[in-house]
Amino acid sequence: MELAERGCVVSSVARTVSGVTGRFFGRSQERYDDYAFCPEDNFWFRPAYTEGKCPLCGEVASGGAPPQPLLQRMDRSWLGMAGLALESLGMLALVLFMYFKG
Repeated sequence: MELAERGCVVSSVARTVSGVTGRFFGRSQERYDDYAFCPEDNFWFRPAYTEGKCPLCGEVASGGAPPQPLLQRMDRSWLGMAGLALESLGMLALVLFMYFKG
């Protein structure tokens, strides 16, 4: 196989792989609709997380803050911390049960 032919094969494989990963990891246009642009600061932000105002200058975004579902407003790291705390309590109960059982 010549070098030029190998380059075509690699590029077509790369194109196929990038197309597949783009479908999995690509952002839909709906996610970009949540952003607002502040012309004073040239800054893009999400009004849902900043109470409808620009975090730099405080200017109210056009349309204000749209109502968001609870899981979008909530910081998901706290959900992870709560899960770890519950798991730790479960492991503590299991260890104490095994210790006192015998």
